[in-house]
Amino acid sequence: MAVIKKHIIFDLDDTLWDYKNNSREALLELCDSYKLNEEGIDHTTFLETFRTVNHDFWQRFDEGIINRETIRKERFPTVFEKLSLNPDGVALRMQDDFMKICPAKPRLVKGARNVLEYLNGKYALHILSNGFDEIQYTKLEAAGIRHYFDKVITSGRAGFRKPQPEIFEFAVNEIGTTKEDCIMIGDNPGSDIEGAYYYGMDQVYFNTHNKECDITPNHTIERLEELLQLF
Repeated sequence: MAVIKKHIIFDLDDTLWDYKNNSREALLELCDSYKLNEEGIDHTTFLETFRTVNHDFWQRFDEGIINRETIRKERFPTVFEKLSLNPDGVALRMQDDFMKICPAKPRLVKGARNVLEYLNGKYALHILSNGFDEIQYTKLEAAGIRHYFDKVITSGRAGFRKPQPEIFEFAVNEIGTTKEDCIMIGDNPGSDIEGAYYYGMDQVYFNTHNKECDITPNHTIERLEELLQLF
């Protein structure tokens, strides 16, 4: 049976926009342009160190421990420190370059464009993201999918972040609807799925890494194309 909703709210990073591969491409470019190999840092070491640090920073952001400015100022210096490199201004320049290069990458998660084309016109589509406001718009434009979405709502503009119920309430009010008419689709079991659940909004868990939720989602998919049967 098809899901009966008026509004579909998507997370962006690693739900539609392929953050994993786009960031990898950007990081490899930075590794080469900053000649980290001359410091004895190979691609694999740089990528793995960044991913570990980045995950930790965003985890703490989701938990409300740090803010976006902390991510901007401390993420790459922390990477440099873990690689035993002197950050001395270079790390912040690399952070600035990363924030320019990465969002301009156009790669989407497999099946995303077909799914959006299928849903477009049948439902009102929206984005709800914990990402930086201007950065998320750049990603949507670079990937050529901005026109699919009525509302693009970020934690920066809302003043709250997923999984806080206030950001879901903000989104519902911004859209001009009720939570009963909305469904949240995302890959993060905590911020996307449990956040929507505790707010009282239905959810589709895009489980790409076999991570368990502490709650039972309304629906679980492993490929975006499964949405074609769900809606």
